[in-house]
Amino acid sequence: PTLASGFLKRNPEKDIRFTFHTGSTGQLIEGLMAEKFDLIFCSQPPSDLHLREVPVISQKLVIITPEDHPLAAKNYASPKDLLPYPMIYFSQGAGLRQVVEHLFDSAGSLPPTAYETEEDQVIAGLVARGFGISIVPYMDLLEKLDVKILDLDSPASTRQIYMVYNDNVFMPPVVHDFFQYICQ
Repeated sequence: PTLASGFLKRNPEKDIRFTFHTGSTGQLIEGLMAEKFDLIFCSQPPSDLHLREVPVISQKLVIITPEDHPLAAKNYASPKDLLPYPMIYFSQGAGLRQVVEHLFDSAGSLPPTAYETEEDQVIAGLVARGFGISIVPYMDLLEKLDVKILDLDSPASTRQIYMVYNDNVFMPPVVHDFFQYICQ
């Protein structure tokens, strides 16, 4: 929304309208491939789809626990420290699911699954109510919930958001202008 708002402010004389859709990375990629979307913002798409991506923003990943959880006494934890505790994961098909699972490669296994959902805000709410722990991108909302935020002690403690497009499909001029605005 911030990028779209900035683009509109930069072009007040033009009648530009955005249509926003949300979904998992997999759903958004399907929509892009079906030419329902001109551009998408998501985790890195699979390379075999031959889509083009531009890194836009890096998000810090954090661990969240209920305030009374045993890990809440710490300021940071490693993926290995999380193994005994039920985890709330992003749904299969969500780009963040793969990022989080990759974090546990060095630990040799994954924590047990408590729940799966698509929305990071829902995950944060479930953690606040004691349904499990999770790894999510840092967001201001976390400061308002009854969760403990721990730094992730891992070299891969960030995730990249990409602007993704299909260069085999015509890009209308206004979309091209927005694309250029993002790339600045």
